[in-house]
Order: sequence, then structure tokens, then C-alpha cells
Amino acid sequence: MVSQLRHSITHRLHVGEEWIFRNPKIVLSIILAVTFLFGLALPKLRIFTDFSDLLPQNHAYIKVYNRLKENFGGANMIIMSVEVEQGTIFNDDTLSLIHEATQGVDNLPGVNHNLVSSLTHRTARKVFLDDQGGFASESYYDPLQPTRSVAELERLKNDVIASPTIYGLLVSPDLKAALIKAQLNEADIDYAATFAALQEVRAKLEKPGHKIYVTGNPVLTGWVYTYLNQIVEILAYTLALLATLLIVYFRRFYGVALPLLGIALSSIWGLGFMAIMGINLEPLSLPIPFLIAARATSHGVQLVVRYYEELALVKNGPQAARNALDALFRPGSLAIIVDAVGIAVLVLGAAPFNHKLGIAAGFWGFAVIFTVHFMVPLALTILPAPKKHENGNEGIRQFLGKAMAMTGGTDGGARSILILTLIGAIGATYLVGKVQLGESEPGSPLLHRDHDYNVSTTAINTRFPGSEELHVIARTDEPGGIKRPEVMAAIERFQAHMLSDPTLGGTKAIPGVVRVVNKLIHNDDPRWMQLPDSQDEIGGLMFTYMASSPIPGALKEFVSPDENEADMVFYYKDHQAETINRIVALAEEGIRKIEAEVPGLHIELGGGIIGVTAAGNQALHTDHMIIIPAVMLLAFVIVMAYYSSLHAGWLMVLPMLFATLMTYAFMGALDIGINVNTVPVIAVGVGVGIDYAVYFMDRIREEFAVLRDIKQSVINAVATTGYAVSFTAATLIAGVVMWIFMSDLRFQSDAAILLSFMLIVNAIAAVLIVPSWCVVFKPKFVTAVHYDEDGVLEND
Repeated sequence: MVSQLRHSITHRLHVGEEWIFRNPKIVLSIILAVTFLFGLALPKLRIFTDFSDLLPQNHAYIKVYNRLKENFGGANMIIMSVEVEQGTIFNDDTLSLIHEATQGVDNLPGVNHNLVSSLTHRTARKVFLDDQGGFASESYYDPLQPTRSVAELERLKNDVIASPTIYGLLVSPDLKAALIKAQLNEADIDYAATFAALQEVRAKLEKPGHKIYVTGNPVLTGWVYTYLNQIVEILAYTLALLATLLIVYFRRFYGVALPLLGIALSSIWGLGFMAIMGINLEPLSLPIPFLIAARATSHGVQLVVRYYEELALVKNGPQAARNALDALFRPGSLAIIVDAVGIAVLVLGAAPFNHKLGIAAGFWGFAVIFTVHFMVPLALTILPAPKKHENGNEGIRQFLGKAMAMTGGTDGGARSILILTLIGAIGATYLVGKVQLGESEPGSPLLHRDHDYNVSTTAINTRFPGSEELHVIARTDEPGGIKRPEVMAAIERFQAHMLSDPTLGGTKAIPGVVRVVNKLIHNDDPRWMQLPDSQDEIGGLMFTYMASSPIPGALKEFVSPDENEADMVFYYKDHQAETINRIVALAEEGIRKIEAEVPGLHIELGGGIIGVTAAGNQALHTDHMIIIPAVMLLAFVIVMAYYSSLHAGWLMVLPMLFATLMTYAFMGALDIGINVNTVPVIAVGVGVGIDYAVYFMDRIREEFAVLRDIKQSVINAVATTGYAVSFTAATLIAGVVMWIFMSDLRFQSDAAILLSFMLIVNAIAAVLIVPSWCVVFKPKFVTAVHYDEDGVLEND
């Protein structure tokens, strides 16, 4: 029954194929018309980074982050340091420079003016008792007073040292640098415009004897944007390299023009679809779409190679094109579908970035069936047949056949290859354990270690508690609950608990303000620097602090307007995976302990770059455990259904498993972490391997149907398809290799190295493992085959 159904389906496909080849101009016209429609949408395509797309929006930390970012600050913070080379910052020139820097940063596009902090900013105020014993405050720095006496500068220095919210946090402990911090409104960040304006501000601040450093996520993203022109240039060079390889390989017009036309058509379909769907193109993910386009080229190469093989036999152009599609329809369409499904699996990821990439790249991959798999043979049908029929690469093919005859084409050689594969896989498991989820080093791995961004990050973290912030919310069930003495004490206990981590540079929260104000109203007596034991007293001290400031919202950075939420800020010097895992474990331990001690108090993680990165890493672990196995499982199921054989599914997944294991070992050896940018690269690379394996397997089946000798079938398959596969591997590598040498973005260089390694290992695995397995185990789906009345290869 199953056999009859399968035969019925293949027969109907054969009938459909006959109609297509009877009407090639109609089909090509439809393909070109659809291409034109997608092309009309291309001007709407936007290239930009949406920060919220990178965050797993359903994660508990991100829900907290989204709630607190407007009041207490998000992860998009610009941090500028003004550093003096000689002496301290307490001189007129340096203070004026800090004020100029503060004004410049405050005027940047998209800055939340309520969340700017600096020694010279209007919100940085010295609180004191006036002559009448009243509570008052004044700015530390008055821009209308251009010069100060030595005594005034000394007094300013002492005032700063006495302020726990300024000293160490905004002014370095050695008094040689000052920070300017600004949060961006995340509703609609224009990273390119903000970064360009920031660079202008920075250029104006250049002054002898001073150094200006800038870090923060908007700065990092801004630097990435500056490389867009370089990325376009690399794409152009890559196209030129692909064209050169095609010329060297084919030395014939069709062999060069049609695969490149396939790139053009598939790219228009893919990019046009993104524009229609409103999906933005993420700058860091640009190599992935280009790799999909290069894979389209590889399918085109397989078809043109097979066309020239058939042309040498039948001496008829249209018939050769028909034979090429007949032979490659099943393996080609199978490989394309598995490619597309393997990429579309990214929609299972937690971040919207993965959803968008999965939908867009999945459609793009599937569109290759029309833009290449049908287009190339149909174009060859209506184009004039080449006069030259002989195969110019026959010598290389004979060499590959002889090499396989001496290795995998023998029983001993095939067994040896499989045993060595098993040993290599076992050995790779040691390095796999070293792969980290998240960042594996300080600064940003997107840029080189000597890049200005990483240099700035290091300089700022050397002098200050840390540029990487973790925001933790203390929340009570009732309004005003933060003023409860037991809640204030609990916040301090949590801060003390977090300070047990030696990498924590400092912390800031409302209890520190209450203690300072309590001391001030008691004649600055240090014995009164304590928390009152009644809610009314604490509320009075908080009100006193707010009333002393002419600036509205003096406590906005510490508590919410309803006084039921308080923000605790913790400063760290990096957001490496190891650091974040340790911080989160310590915080969760403290939360369990303190929440149990204070009924009605809830402590929640989630803010700052540390909080969102922690959420991203945790979601990434889940994504990673779902996406990569899902690619394997779907590949297994689709291949099994195509060939009605469990053995076929296993054999196609086997090279993928080996190549993936070796890839993780490679990442462990090179210290490349798994993050939101590398997971799509791995997913795309994993799917590549099945292209090679499917073409090999199907060619072995074809040869066996005629020769009835598995060893000779394997040798012939390597001599024919093996050469085409090696070239398609070269074209795919050419699609990414330029990024290694030309990209100033370290991530793209590393990703290109990773992809190149995956492509090479996948090709080697397919060339060696699939034929060797067939020789040793002689699977029935390979050896029990025949051609039906339509000339279609079927299982017995």
C-alpha cells in the first residue's frame, strides 16, 4: 500500500515535470514576474539593530527590566570618562571639560534627560544644613563660576569624597577621572545618529593632558554601524571571488552566468520578502543571508555540472537539461527543504531576533527551489546548446575515483574511516566541555581587543567600580512599603550579601542616602549615620532630601513615585558568562534568604546590562538545547520520509552529528562562546552538511541501480558528485572566507572561521562517512532500487 502511494506520488510529480518542460517560457516568466514584485519591495528594506529583538521577552528578568528601565535605567547606557594625565580632576580646566562633556552627552539624540548623571550635572547636589538649621542643597559645580581658588577646589574635593553617591561611582577613588552616564530611551533608538553625535562631542573634548574614553552598549552598536560600508565592500569582493571560481571550474558561459543568476534571484526573493514582512536586516547577521545565497549557487553548480555530464552523453541541450533535473530533483529538493526547515527552526528561539531570522531565512532557503532548482534547467532548455560537449575536468575526476578505490572503496579502508571517525568524535568531547554559553572574555568579542571600544572599557573599569551594571528591584506589596525599617535593613543585608563577591566594585541604593541625611540633620555627627527604627522617620528623611533639591525627582534614581519599589545598583567590570553565572547564583541565594525573613518583600533581578545578558544566556541555553537537536531531528524525519527508510534518515544525520561535534570542539579550542549571534551561525552551518550527504547518497543509489556493485558505485559517485561537492564546498567557503581577512569586526572574522571550518568538516564527513557506511553496511534503501516506467529511481 505504501509502495503504491509512493509510486503514485512520484508518477504525478513526473507528469508535472513533463508539463514544466513543455512550457519552460511560461514557468520562467512566472519566476521573473514574482522576482519583479519582490524587487519592488526592496527600497522598503531597513538595516538596523532593534535592541528589544535581542532580548527573550518572556523571560522573568526581561519582564522586570521592561518595567524598571524608564524609571531606573536600562541596558542602553553611554558611559564617558574624562581622565586627567597629571594631578587630579580638581582644577578649573578639567572641571570645565567635565561640564562640557556632560552637556554634550545630555544633548545627544535619544537621551533620557532624567537619567543623566555626572559630577557637574544639575542632579548631583551637595546636601547640607544652612545657617538657620534648615536643610538645603546646591550643585557641586557652578558653570557660571569659571575659576576657583585653591581653597574652593580643596573644599569641592572634600565634599566629593564625603558623598557616597559621587565618590567612587562618578569620581574615581584616585580622583584622576570622572564619569558621565546617560541612559537612552529605548522606544526608538537611532544608534547611527546617536553614535555620530557622540563622536562629534568626543572630538570637541580632545584637549592636551586629558583622555576621553567611551563605552556602553549604544557605543558598541554604533561602532558596528560604522562598518556597514566595509560589509558591502566585502560582499562585492566575495561575489567577484565566486565568479572567478566559477570561471576556473567551468570555463563556459552557462556555468558562470546561471549560478550567479541564481544568487541574484534568490537574494531578491529573500530580501524582498523581508521588506514586505517588515523584518529588519540585522548588521551582525549579514553573513548568514549571504551564506544562504552562496548555497543557492552550490545547487546551481550541481545542476550545471550534471547538465554538462548529460550533454556529453546525449548531445542534445534540452534533453540534457531534462535529464539533469530528473537526476537531481529528489536530492536537490530534499537538500533545499532540509536547509530551509533547518534555518526556520530558529523561530523556536526565545528572542524576537531568532523569530525574524527563522521566518526570513527559512523562506529565502525554500525559495531556492524556484529561483535555482527549476530556473537553471529551464533556462538551459531554451538557451542554445553549447557546441563543446567534452568534460574538461575528467582528469581530476579520475584522480578522485582512484583515491576512493584505494581507501573507502575497499572493505578495510571503509572500516578504517568509520573507526577513525568514532575516535575523532570521542576525542572531540573533551574540548566540547570547554564551550561557554555567553561571553568568554571582558569587553566585547564583536571587536578586536585593541579596538577603541575595548580599550575604553578597560580604562574605565580600571579606575571605577565597573561599567557593567546589575539592577535589582526591592518591591513591596503596598505603596510606601520601602520606608519600612525592616525593608530598608533587608536591602542593606542584600547589598552586603552581594559584596561577598570579590569582583563587585561597588553598590548604590536608598539606604545609603537615608543614612547620610540622618547624619546631616544631627550636626554631621557620624554616630547618627544609621537607619531610623520607624517608618515615619525614614519617610521624613527621604522627604527632607527631596525638599532640599530644586530639581524635581531627586530620589527618582532610587525609589519609584509610589515608594513601593527601590532600585539597587551593583557595578562589575565585565559580563563574561562565568561572572554572570556566579552573580546570579549569589543573588538568588540572597533573595531566598531575605524574602523568607521579611514578609511582603520581593527582590527581583533583571536590570542593567548584567541583568539582560543573564536572561539572554539562560534563554540561550534553552534555545541551544532545542534548536540544534530540532535541526537534526527534522533532517532525520524529512530524509526518512523521502526515502521511506529509517536507515536513510540515520545515514544523512550521521555526518551532521560528526561535523557538529567537531564544530563545538573547535569553538572550545578557540574560546568562541555561544551567544545570540553565534547560534544562528551554528544552525545554518549544521544544515549545510546534509546538502553534500544527500547528493552523494542519491548518486550512489543511481550508480548501484545500473552497476549492482556497491564498491564501484561508491567509486563512481566520488569521481562524479565528489568533484561537484568539493567545488560547491569551495564556493560556500568563498562566500564567507573574505570576512576572515577583510572584516574589522572580530565577530564576523570569528564567525567566518567557524563557518569555514564547519563547511570543510561537513564536506569531508560526507565524502568519507557516507560512502564508507554504504560499503560496510550495504543499506537496503541503497541496494534495493530500480528505475520505474517513468525513469524515476524507486525502492524495490
